[in-house]
Amino acid sequence: MRETDADFAAWARARQLRLLRATFLVSGDPKRAERLVLSALTSLALHWHHIRQGDPDAYVRTRVQHSAVAAAEGDVHADRIPSELPPPLRHLTPRERAVLVLRWYEGRSVDDTAEVLGCSPERVRRAERRARAALASGAHRPLTDDEVTAALEAAVASVREVDLAERAWHDALLHRTTTRRRGATAVAAAALVIGGATLAGRDPVITAASAPSPVSLTRVPLLQQAVWHTTSGGLRYVVAPTAGAEADQPVLDVGMPAVIDPGRQHHLASGPRPTGLGAFGDAVYLERRAPGRWVPVLLYGDGELLTLDTVVLTDVRTASGQIHPPLGIWAFSGDKTALAFAQPGKVVVFDVGTRQVHTVAVPSRTLEWAAWRGNHLLAGSAVGLWSPGVAPSRPGPEPPRRPGAREFRVEGGRTVLDEHAPDVGTRPQTVGWPRITPAGETVSDARQFASAFRLAAGGPSDVEAVRPRQVIVATNSLGRDRMLVFGEEQARAADCCSVLGWTVHGDLVYVSDAPSGTWIMAWNVETGVVRRVSHFLTSDDVPPVIALGARFTVG
Repeated sequence: MRETDADFAAWARARQLRLLRATFLVSGDPKRAERLVLSALTSLALHWHHIRQGDPDAYVRTRVQHSAVAAAEGDVHADRIPSELPPPLRHLTPRERAVLVLRWYEGRSVDDTAEVLGCSPERVRRAERRARAALASGAHRPLTDDEVTAALEAAVASVREVDLAERAWHDALLHRTTTRRRGATAVAAAALVIGGATLAGRDPVITAASAPSPVSLTRVPLLQQAVWHTTSGGLRYVVAPTAGAEADQPVLDVGMPAVIDPGRQHHLASGPRPTGLGAFGDAVYLERRAPGRWVPVLLYGDGELLTLDTVVLTDVRTASGQIHPPLGIWAFSGDKTALAFAQPGKVVVFDVGTRQVHTVAVPSRTLEWAAWRGNHLLAGSAVGLWSPGVAPSRPGPEPPRRPGAREFRVEGGRTVLDEHAPDVGTRPQTVGWPRITPAGETVSDARQFASAFRLAAGGPSDVEAVRPRQVIVATNSLGRDRMLVFGEEQARAADCCSVLGWTVHGDLVYVSDAPSGTWIMAWNVETGVVRRVSHFLTSDDVPPVIALGARFTVG
């Protein structure tokens, strides 16, 4: 991350002047507008490799507008008037200015504006009417839409472009380096305290604030390079930790709680909005309310839970009669602000920011999955594929196809890779891995992709694991394959080791459903090291099915 990412710089420079001017119109201070836009771009740079696949415009727009409104409202409470704005705009409230900016400077719809500002469409319409009436004061007639836009453009003509791309990227680098240094310093300080107490013959004092969670009390070995093996076909692989040994693996901090505990207190989507819960969840899972009936639960990185009690789901039944819970790894939209769930004859969409529920009819009672390709919603069953539109910000249709850039399947007894090339005459490529059958989805972070597989009966004899039955195969952009092999030293679930997504650092995240419980694990495909992320406390009412959100890539 040391050199400014060229795509980020191009994206930021194409938008920075418009962002500066829009922020100035709301905040009323060009220097403050520069600081607010720089802060939003720095936050984007920190998560660029993840958010770039979604909707970075929406991410920055929301952050900038919220910050600008908050700063301007602080001026109102301090009786400060934004004197650099022309009189009609100067005397509007910050929220009224934000509505004008989003509607007539950025050309957003009423619904989009309400979504960005976190209010109802009716409130947007009222604010717009008041603002337009104020702009037209002294005129003999209401202003047309073009005249409102022209007034805003004239108000920002003096705001000049400032190059913020490199500053934002390097501020993000500095933030990341500082965070790591603080973490290392805290570890070193703790070691000195414990070591000093031990030398003095006393037990170290651990305060409640510093006490580790029960899972982190497990002895953790030093992080070492994994042992690589090679099959007779030249495929390099490592053997996954034995079933039941997940808690002994080093911890990888990716912003998820060490323990995902469905038993802790939940907030309710139908209740008052709790402070601290944002519009970006880190994961979603399901809780059973009755036989065949489920509610989704949104998980945040600090362990907080938001039960989406306004969404009641039923089991999904496939054309072959199989029944499974209505959650797939593609539940989050590309911008991580919406969730989609397949249901018989429809798709249910929950907007995390506004908490609104949308239902989209689909002519299939055996709908098997609902998924997002970026911000385009897809749904599929054995009888067809659909690409319904949900809202103006998530348009359809798109050419319907299985989500993901690559897809594995079995043809003529061989596993093949279909890259969905634009040339319809392109044939799927046969892969030369051991005799395996794809299980679950293929996840990609644009640089590498991975899938879980089941080994065929009488599988390869040259794989050094105890009765290997399942593997994860990862392939990078150069076509180099790596394999993670799961042995059967203890009986695992039939789909014990499904892939979930990628961290921003390129570690593959997967579920390990073993006799010791359900674990979220991460595999570094370059070093081969497997680390634990979270202990997911599943039960009869909480199946080991989870989809990753804001901090992860599933594409």
